[in-house]
Amino acid sequence: MATKRQLARLDLRVAWLCGVVLLFEGYDIAAVGYAIPSLVDAWRVAPFAFTQALAAGNVGLFLGSLCAGYGDRLGRRPMLIGSVTVFGICSLLTVLAGSVLQLTGLRFLTGLGLGAGVPLAVALASDFASPATQGRLVILMSAGVPIGFTVGGLLSSQLVPAFGWPAIFAVGGALPMLLVPLLALRLPETVELSETSLRNTTVAALFRDGLAPITALLWTMNFLSLFANFLILLWMPALLHSIGVSPSLAILAATMYPLGTILGALLAASMVDRIGVEPVLTCVLALSTLCVLVIGLLDPPFWLRSAIICGAGIGIGGCQTGLNSLSGLIYSPSIRSTGAGWALGMGRVGTIVGPLVGGLLLATGFRAKGIFIASAVPIFAVTAIMGTFGRLRRSR
Repeated sequence: MATKRQLARLDLRVAWLCGVVLLFEGYDIAAVGYAIPSLVDAWRVAPFAFTQALAAGNVGLFLGSLCAGYGDRLGRRPMLIGSVTVFGICSLLTVLAGSVLQLTGLRFLTGLGLGAGVPLAVALASDFASPATQGRLVILMSAGVPIGFTVGGLLSSQLVPAFGWPAIFAVGGALPMLLVPLLALRLPETVELSETSLRNTTVAALFRDGLAPITALLWTMNFLSLFANFLILLWMPALLHSIGVSPSLAILAATMYPLGTILGALLAASMVDRIGVEPVLTCVLALSTLCVLVIGLLDPPFWLRSAIICGAGIGIGGCQTGLNSLSGLIYSPSIRSTGAGWALGMGRVGTIVGPLVGGLLLATGFRAKGIFIASAVPIFAVTAIMGTFGRLRRSR
């Protein structure tokens, strides 16, 4: 029988491995956004022409998230390893893209692998974490995604001037492929579920036993959170470039957003076990709403704008890591992959609609400031819904 120390080491090992997976996922999710300013110049097309590539990648993320539910039946470990392999290979192939159409197809395939990774990692980490540390551990592990965003931005700002845009995707494909053997050797599988539990791993189970209102609110918050998150994240470099910022500086400033997300995750993780997930997330979301409005209403100098962008990331980006932890907290182990996958899947609808709305606003003549002001609306809505969600969860 495993000792307490062995169990603690095991849950930390699972969290670290899953966190590295999410770091590489974050890099690959944001890679296309960091490449767009250079592709605009290299392929001589308007920024809004890449809307279809952004949308296709997010359609893949959506479908991949829904497929994560099969982890409850087929095993979370093999499903996670398979998803890492898929997005690693497809990212490497993106180096060969020569048109927006080819980029669109490859981003869709990459998204299929990326979409399954987050819910499977959340479910695995939640399975092995102790109840006392589960919320904090999952939030910290989920910070791997914004760390990947940040590392991707910093690397891209150096890789593009030296090697061109293909280097972004070459690195994004090589690192996951190197991780696959380590996952195969060191990542354990969750204890097998009973046949009765397996029969209950359906979407309908997320609405039984009083879970219906909580599931509906969680899906809504995921949608609005990722709508705003991806509208800002994927269009930020292009929006900054449109107001005269150079491609490399646009990438650097945009990197402050995922950097803020990391700070938000660390801030939330340090308080959720004492104060509660919902009160903490409500506060950081209010901060994010204010910061996004300031970016849209004012015209600060570059360094101050970068700091405000970081503040926006603390709230809305940090909120998403908290929402991921809630999926692990409210659902039982038998439906945890399904619950996390469908919650994030509904959020992925927001990742599809968000970039589409951004592209539509650009195509219809909206300027960068107007798009930032519009982005504050869904962030404020998540802030309001979070309070209701907290009351419902406490009543259970």
